[in-house]
Amino acid sequence: MNDQEIAAAVSNRDESVFNDLVTKYSKLLWAVAYSVMGQTASSFDVKEIVSDVFWRFWQHPEKYIETRGSLKNYLALMTKSLALNKIRDQKDPTETDEFIWEMIPAPKADNDLIWQTLFTAIETLKEPTKRICFERFFMELKPAVISKNLNLSLNEVNNRLYQGKKKIKPIMQQLMEREDLLR
Repeated sequence: MNDQEIAAAVSNRDESVFNDLVTKYSKLLWAVAYSVMGQTASSFDVKEIVSDVFWRFWQHPEKYIETRGSLKNYLALMTKSLALNKIRDQKDPTETDEFIWEMIPAPKADNDLIWQTLFTAIETLKEPTKRICFERFFMELKPAVISKNLNLSLNEVNNRLYQGKKKIKPIMQQLMEREDLLR
């Protein structure tokens, strides 16, 4: 059977064809998910991703378009996408900007000292991380805009934001405790 015939058989709910498809591509999809997620991936997560791929194909075989590539590549790309989503969803919440905004109350005139503390903490960073953090937290620019402004890759901007936030948090907490702002 060719790929289009397999998709048509799955559309008609032919379980034997679907089971053959699962048998044929399970190892490949397992390898794709594992390679994307790395050695820290649990076998449960990898199994979940692979079964989600097959489930999605069972539910919507019409989304496969033969002219765009082989069924094998379609399933592998779907696996890669789901694995990347899983990684993104599992990220530590401290990787977001939320910890900064939690430390800063709603803008008021008497909160200038808190904003000055954030500025002081950012000033301890080296360039271009300092500039990236300043543009993100004070100018509230998105990483993609910062990437264009500084002529850096989006990946580098995100990495520097992550590293900068890890350095800013303890410095800011220390400065705020010294200034008695946390009470």
